[in-house]
Amino acid sequence: MKPLSIMLKPASSECNLDCKYCFYHSLCASRSAPSHGFMSERTLETTLAKAFAFTEGAPLSLSFQGGEPLLRGKEFFIHTARILAKYRERGGKVSVGIQTNGTLIDEEWCDIFAGNGWLVGLSLDGDERANAFRTDKRGESTFEKVFAAARLMQSKKAEFNILTVLTAPVAQRAGEIYDFFKKNGFRYLQFIPCLKPFRFDERGGIDRTCDYSPALADGMRYSLSAEDYSRFLEEVFSRYYADYMSGEYVSVRQFDNFVRLAHFGSAEQCGMNGHCSHQFVIEGDGEVYPCDFYCLDEYSLGNVNTENANFSTFAAHPKAVAFIKESMILPEKCRSCKYFALCRNGCKRERLDVDKCSAYKKFFSENLDKLVKMR
Repeated sequence: MKPLSIMLKPASSECNLDCKYCFYHSLCASRSAPSHGFMSERTLETTLAKAFAFTEGAPLSLSFQGGEPLLRGKEFFIHTARILAKYRERGGKVSVGIQTNGTLIDEEWCDIFAGNGWLVGLSLDGDERANAFRTDKRGESTFEKVFAAARLMQSKKAEFNILTVLTAPVAQRAGEIYDFFKKNGFRYLQFIPCLKPFRFDERGGIDRTCDYSPALADGMRYSLSAEDYSRFLEEVFSRYYADYMSGEYVSVRQFDNFVRLAHFGSAEQCGMNGHCSHQFVIEGDGEVYPCDFYCLDEYSLGNVNTENANFSTFAAHPKAVAFIKESMILPEKCRSCKYFALCRNGCKRERLDVDKCSAYKKFFSENLDKLVKMR
């Protein structure tokens, strides 16, 4: 019995928005095929059959992302629910999450989410000012549509988390944005650091030697500095801790995981345990990659539709093995750091963008005792 985590891209990189900082748009533009097309029901069925064969009764975690996954249509997700119900009848254990920009959500979508117990990750960067970078194809604001979707999901009892891209402007107003979410009853929050686009060397490989300096990085006004990140940690944790102590707990996923780590547990969030793990991504045509941040031609592990391919062969693929090994390399400064058990050198993709070391040292020196008090 082996647990498994799979991300499916039912609409590939297709999206109805034009978010100014979208890492997946810039990543896909670097592939030989920027879009892998809409996922067929055959590819979905093959993926699930091979996934349940691999887990043999262990938990299977499925997430649907994009692009915008809801573009694939309601019938695709209703079909998904029917298939999963059959596997559950045979003893299969599965949880489902869907990450969406929220602009397509209506009552029928809410019924699909709530009726199947699926958790929705709703992308919203905060109030209307904070959400200004999330525009549609005409450059118009999406805030009202997304906020209305949140209210609709609340009324229909569909569970959802708020997913906020932590850009420099958001970090600079992090406390206000937390207050906005709390005021509106959004009590499950995730702040996801904004990533600069990859840069590539002359052979088309990822350039790991560059310093991603602000003068050279595309999208600089969205990117985080160490100071921005430190401000986010300070402003949001102070509110998070105060709310916890007063009995008004608001979940902030990163801080929840720091509490786990402070009590010698393991983090449930990818990138917080000190190394990568198998998080297979299935593109629209069935192509498989080891991580959402690395859905590039050079990282392809094969195609799920290939007859002899399965999740055991994907896990044993030399590229998958090398991918995980690379994440375990520690810089010298980590080996002697007294906070390494909490930081663990972070996500290897984020390491290319922001050196969080100084921010974390300050944060943990001031707040470790508070993390220990929390359960």
